[in-house]
Amino acid sequence: MGRKNRLFGVCALLIFAWSSLVAGPLQGDETQKKTAGGTPYDFTLQHSEDGKLVWGIKIREGEKPSMSAEKEREILEKEIFPEVQRKAEKGEPKAVWQIGLFHFDGIGTPQDLEKAREAFRKGLANGEPLGMLFYARVLSDRGIDARNEPETRDAAFAEAAEVLTEVVEAGFQASIYPLIQLSKAYHFGWYEMEKNPGKAEALLGKLEEAFPDNPSVIVWRAKILIDAKQYSEAFESAERAQLALAKVKHPDGQLKEDFERARAIKIASAVLGGEVSKVDPEEFLEVSREALGINGAGAWAVPGVLLIILLVLLSGTRRSWRKGEGPGIKLSVVWISVTVLAAGIGFNVALPGLDNALGLWIGAILVTLFTLLAITLGGWKRYFGSEPLWTGGKRFVVALGIMVGAVIGVQVIAMAWAPVYEAITGRSLDEQIVSMFLDSETLLQLAGTVLIVGVAIPFYEEVMFRGFFYEAVERRWNTRVALIVSSVVFALAHGLTFFIPLLFLSFVLGWLRMKTGNLRLCFILHMINNSFAVIVGHFSGS
Repeated sequence: MGRKNRLFGVCALLIFAWSSLVAGPLQGDETQKKTAGGTPYDFTLQHSEDGKLVWGIKIREGEKPSMSAEKEREILEKEIFPEVQRKAEKGEPKAVWQIGLFHFDGIGTPQDLEKAREAFRKGLANGEPLGMLFYARVLSDRGIDARNEPETRDAAFAEAAEVLTEVVEAGFQASIYPLIQLSKAYHFGWYEMEKNPGKAEALLGKLEEAFPDNPSVIVWRAKILIDAKQYSEAFESAERAQLALAKVKHPDGQLKEDFERARAIKIASAVLGGEVSKVDPEEFLEVSREALGINGAGAWAVPGVLLIILLVLLSGTRRSWRKGEGPGIKLSVVWISVTVLAAGIGFNVALPGLDNALGLWIGAILVTLFTLLAITLGGWKRYFGSEPLWTGGKRFVVALGIMVGAVIGVQVIAMAWAPVYEAITGRSLDEQIVSMFLDSETLLQLAGTVLIVGVAIPFYEEVMFRGFFYEAVERRWNTRVALIVSSVVFALAHGLTFFIPLLFLSFVLGWLRMKTGNLRLCFILHMINNSFAVIVGHFSGS
């Protein structure tokens, strides 16, 4: 495991960030400027990747002088150390704990870890926890490095726990994250240790005693509760942490991680505890997006992959036209499968840069465009013909009657199916899913929804189900089989919830395909049905 992933890597950031407030500005990201009294020099200090202290010299109120490493060491030992030591003896707060750094590294004085810790402890008593946090970081690194030496490792982690507990008991929240990490190490058995839930619980208890309302502590408690299969308690703790974290105006990276962790624990505890009704569907969807890595800039890879697949399908369809047959069963099934998956892209993938009006329908828009290209390359006349649509008033009236009857029939069957479905499954028809398709807040949004749901989707669904697939099944078997199979597949593709109403609609559409030999009336009926549902859904809210 790299040094950046180490147990208390975050501790170093806390030390230097905090010391920028209490001991002067930072140089770059990590270098701390220290005041050193009467000497014209200040010293700088960094904590390197390998855990060592890197000392430097800076002229007060000026740039770093050009000097050799030997000269810098001489100034540190002969000028800066004596000055810091004098200030420490006088009890100046910063110098009290800073002198511990010299003892720790053997600068100007023999290395003495006991004196270093004593200085850091005095600093803690004076309200300066940075030395103790630094020492805990060193101990934790020592334990990690000695993962294959049990005695050394366990002793280092035990001492780190003692040091951090002192900081916690002194009331400094900078110790929360490193102590949580140490509690996790004992709980999960990191670094080749045996799992020790007792030690993990003891450290968490110290944190809860000192900081009972800290959301990060509450989140860790929720995780322990869910591991203990106390799901209701875990849900309550995670929800409490989430509410507290949501109130933080400018959360840092760690707090953002805790917020996401709290949401995930809530959902997991509700599901594992058999209380799925507690789960907020929108929150579940958001967490799922993040877990699958389909949020943010990387989410554009999803429609990108869809685009590549559609290009491949377009090429295959063009070759099928050249053979004079059109897409076969396998190619048709792939088209249908891609269509079903594409429909969910906008609802399950957060695409940055697109608002909901466009983002929700990105998959449907791409499929519509490629379906139009596919039939333009060789199937337009085949599916939509070139002769006049109406050849007399009587046929128009008959067609209109079929359209109106079919739309009314779908609505009546849907209403009758709802209580049957609820009696069979114990669940009501999912109004939330319906509202995703039908809810439009403005007339402009309504027009856009009608264009997509009422025109574009019926177009490519008719081409694929009663064009490509129907024709392929008919070639393989016969017209009746094509009617039945294409109708059932169409209804199944829309989900089991509305299977019965859509099966009726699908049979009517298939019958029109069989009687007319093309898709024009199928498309018109499908378009009227979908547009009617969108418009009624908008104005009635049902």
